[in-house]
Amino acid sequence: MVSHPGSFEMSVLGRARDGGFRALAEADVLQAVAYVEAHWSIDPDRVGIRGGSMGGGGTYRLGARYPHLWASGRPSCGFASNIPMGNLITLPIYATHSADDPVVSILHERGPLALLRESGGQVVFDETNGFGHAVWDYKEGTERGAAWVRDKVRPDSRTIRRIDYTATDGVATRGWWAEISEWGGDPGNARFVLTAGAGNALFAELTNITRLRVFTAESPFDQGRPLSVSVNGAVPIALPAPLPESLVLVRREAGWGFESQSEPPAFRLHTPGSASLLYDGEPLLIVYGTGGTDAARAAMRSAAEAASASPNPSWPDSGGDAGSEGVPDSQNLYGRLRVKADADVTAADLARCHLVLLGTAAQNSVVGRMAGALPVQMGDGAVSCSDGLTLHGASLALGLVHYNPLAPDRLVFWVASDDPAAYRAKSALPLVMSGAFSADLLVMTAGAPTLVASRSFDSRWRWVKGREASPLLGAACGTASGLSGEVAAAIRRASGADFAMVGIYGSAAFAPVEVGVTRVSDLAPLFAHTPIGVVRVPGSELLEMARKASPADSGILLPGFEAAGIDPARRYGIALPVDVLWAFSGVMKTAPMDYRLTGLDTGAVLERFLGSR
Repeated sequence: MVSHPGSFEMSVLGRARDGGFRALAEADVLQAVAYVEAHWSIDPDRVGIRGGSMGGGGTYRLGARYPHLWASGRPSCGFASNIPMGNLITLPIYATHSADDPVVSILHERGPLALLRESGGQVVFDETNGFGHAVWDYKEGTERGAAWVRDKVRPDSRTIRRIDYTATDGVATRGWWAEISEWGGDPGNARFVLTAGAGNALFAELTNITRLRVFTAESPFDQGRPLSVSVNGAVPIALPAPLPESLVLVRREAGWGFESQSEPPAFRLHTPGSASLLYDGEPLLIVYGTGGTDAARAAMRSAAEAASASPNPSWPDSGGDAGSEGVPDSQNLYGRLRVKADADVTAADLARCHLVLLGTAAQNSVVGRMAGALPVQMGDGAVSCSDGLTLHGASLALGLVHYNPLAPDRLVFWVASDDPAAYRAKSALPLVMSGAFSADLLVMTAGAPTLVASRSFDSRWRWVKGREASPLLGAACGTASGLSGEVAAAIRRASGADFAMVGIYGSAAFAPVEVGVTRVSDLAPLFAHTPIGVVRVPGSELLEMARKASPADSGILLPGFEAAGIDPARRYGIALPVDVLWAFSGVMKTAPMDYRLTGLDTGAVLERFLGSR
C-alpha cells in the first residue's frame, strides 16, 4: 500500500504466507491500514493497494470487496477470475503480466479486465513476455505503473453517481454509500446497482436483497430535498425532506418501501460465507470436546491444535514449505488462535467469541448445551435436520454454520462425527468449508472426501426449500473421472463450446459422491463462484493442448476429445471453469489470445444441466 505525498509504503502479508488475503489474513490487512491511518499523518484519500502473485490476487480481492477504501490498484501477475468486476469500476488499475507465466495464467487477467474495460473501468493492462512468473522484473512496466498511480486520489463519495456492487458473503457488504442490511431468500450472491439521477432521484436494481441501507449524507443526494426512489423499475416512492443521515429500503409483500423504526431480530441474520464468516477479525475460540472414547478425545484435541494454526477454517498439518521462521506456508506465522477444552469455556467466552466446536453433543459439553436449539442433530448413526431430512450412515461427519443459540449475536462452526478420522488434520470437510463453498451444512463421509449432502439457510435461518426436487446423481458420478466427465458435459452444453476442459474432481481411492443419496443441489455449492471462460483455438493448437493434458499427472481432463475428428484448420471453442486455469498455466506454458468470460457460473450450470443431455 502506498500513500502520497511522502511516498510512504507498508507491506502487509497477513498472518500466513499462504493466507491468500482471505479470512483472518484479510482482516489483518484492514486492521493494519486502519491503525496507520489512525496513528500516522497520511492522506487517506491517496492510499493505494498493490502486490504481486498472491498479492496481485489480493489487490483485486480487497479492491473489489472494499472499493470505497482505495485510490488505485497495481497488481502484478494477479488473478481476478473469481472477482465481481463491477465492484472495481471506480478503482483505477494498472496491471502487469507476462504471457509465459507458468504459475498464474495471464488469462486470469485478460478475461476479467476485458469485462472491466467494457463496463467503463479505468484499466491499463501492460502485457509483456519472457519474464515467466517474475513480471516484477519487467522494469519498464513497473516504472510506468508507479508513475500512473502516483496522482490517483480516492474520489469523494458524493461524486459517485453509479455503484454496481456484488456481495459474495456477509463480511464485505458495502460499496461506497450503500450496504446490504439483509440478504434475500437465496443463499447466493446479492447485488445492488444504484444510479443517482437528476432531480434527487435514485434508480435501484436490487437482486437477492431484503434490506438495503443508503447513507444519504455520503451520497450525491441533496438532504434538503425530497428523494424519489424507483426499485427494479417500479413506480417511484418518495421520502420527504429533510433526508435522514441514512435510510433503509425494505422489501415487503406489497413492494418496496422505507423502513421506519423496527425491532431487530433476536439473532444475527444469516449471510453467505460458510465457515469463513467466523474468521472476520472478531474474537474467535476453538473448543474441543473432552467426552467420548480415548481415540475421540485425542482426535478432537489434535484437531483443535491444527485449527489453531490456521488463518481460516481449514486444519492444515505441519507439512509443506517453511520459510526462515520454520513455519509452514499455510499456518499462522506468529502465535496461534485461542483453544479451550469444553469444560473451561465461560459465559464471557460465549458472549464475546465466535466458536469453532469440535465434537458431538455427547463428546462436547458446549455443543450439548445448545444441541436442542440447533437445526441439525447427530446420533444413532444419522444426521437429522429440523425439517425432517435424515441422512443415515455409520461413518458420517457434519459441518454446520449457525448462530449460537446461547449468544445469538455470535456464530458457531460445528464439526462432529462418531468417527475420530473426521477430526484429523487436512480433513476434507473443513477444507471444503474454508473455500468458496456456498452452503451452511456439509455432510461427508468421515475420513474420506465423499460428499453426502449440503444445505443452506435463508436470511432468517430457515432451510432453503427444494432439495427433494433436485435430481439424484447417477452412477456415472460415482468415480472421479466419471464426475469430471458429467461436469464437463454440463459446461459444454451451457456454453455452446465444442469441448470442455475440467479438473479431476476427487481421487481414485474414494467415491466423490454417495450415489443414490447425493443430489445435484448438494454438489453445486462446491462449484459456486467459479466462472466459466471459453478459449478459441485452431484445431492444430487444440491437438497440442490435448496432448499436454493427457498425462494423468496434468490434473486436467478433456472428456469426449478424439484427435481423429479434429480439423487442424478449423477453430474450436473450449470451455473451462476458471479453477482449471491454475493447472492450465503449468501444463500449457502459453495462453491463447482469444479468451472470454461467458457470464456463466459453474455452480448454477450444474443446477440446470448436470445429468441432462
